[in-house]
Amino acid sequence: MPNKQKNMERKTLIAFLFAALSSVAASGQEDSLSTPLKHESFGVLLDNHGHFSSEENHNLYLGINSNVFIRNAEYFLPYTKGYTAFGFYLDPTLSYHINGKAAVTAGVHLMGIAGNDGMRDVQPIFRIEYQPQEWISIVGGSLYGNLNHRLYEPMYDFDRYFYANDEKGLQILTDTKHWDADLWCNWETFIEPGDDFQERFTFGWTNRFYAIGDKNGHDAFELSLPLHIMATHRGGQFTSLQDTCIETLANAMAGITTSLNTPDKFIKKSTLDLDLFGFKNNSNKEHIHTHFQDGWGIYPNLTLQNNAWKVQAGYWQAHQYVGARGSYLFQSISYFDEAFERADRKMITAKLFYEHHFEGLGVGVEGQVYHDLDEESTDFSFGVYLRFEDKFKLLKINK
Repeated sequence: MPNKQKNMERKTLIAFLFAALSSVAASGQEDSLSTPLKHESFGVLLDNHGHFSSEENHNLYLGINSNVFIRNAEYFLPYTKGYTAFGFYLDPTLSYHINGKAAVTAGVHLMGIAGNDGMRDVQPIFRIEYQPQEWISIVGGSLYGNLNHRLYEPMYDFDRYFYANDEKGLQILTDTKHWDADLWCNWETFIEPGDDFQERFTFGWTNRFYAIGDKNGHDAFELSLPLHIMATHRGGQFTSLQDTCIETLANAMAGITTSLNTPDKFIKKSTLDLDLFGFKNNSNKEHIHTHFQDGWGIYPNLTLQNNAWKVQAGYWQAHQYVGARGSYLFQSISYFDEAFERADRKMITAKLFYEHHFEGLGVGVEGQVYHDLDEESTDFSFGVYLRFEDKFKLLKINK
């Protein structure tokens, strides 16, 4: 790569970090709110999952969940390809609250991309949700999936929000003061006798245990332990394929997260993450088709944030790491070149997130930079989002 291009990429990366840090400082000085953004997610893209109440008994609601977005990914490293998308999705639903602990929701998921004739994706929405206790929810049908699982990028690609948003299966959500968990199975492909494709599903379990402090962020110092597990499977007995691969790939992450809460400062929360990722191909030997049978990655990262801005900087080092649902930018294989492999990876990441919410409307901006130290090349992406999510009471059904 010419030195001129290398210098330009380094200047771009430095300018990005400087602008991000300056924005946090300026925003913090203007803001009087003390509640910081959650460090492990981009809230403007998450679904609003709340608790039921007896006041909602027998009420019928119209729900509107929509997002208009611009997303540009400039990926030139040999791991994946970039894209540009101007699009929207719209999820209108009707929800009937059976009682103070259960609801039935039905609707449709519509997604359109500018320049693509017709709708890019049309999927039914149907969900039965039951909360036997305030701290636990059982969800069947359409899941609170995708980025709502709050997996880290080496295990779940941020871009899947745009091309694999819909998930259906079974889910159990746990929400307590000292423990958050999401246990789910997303059944992606169903097969019948004679089909020339395979069944596919994903199983996952994300946990965060709060050892010091709690999830409410009221303590000056917090220490929590994230534990994420995910496995993907493809196979099935009914497929008509002659050369059938029965494959099970597993990923896991265990880490330690420390946070300092400073609500009276312009940086309201500082978080240091140290996370260890693992990969294992659990298929039988005759069905191992990945380049590697196992691998690992380590991802320390620092997050500075207030109630509107969040800046992250991290370092990724990996050996033979593969993530079946993770971003290829972190992997040792390529999405578009099956012959390519690079066992060892070293990369610097920098990310900026902004979000603002008011009366059901959310505005979000994100920029993400990935500098590969071996390739001496930089990939980046950015997006702008206008999100509306709310529900409106239509009527009360008296029995």
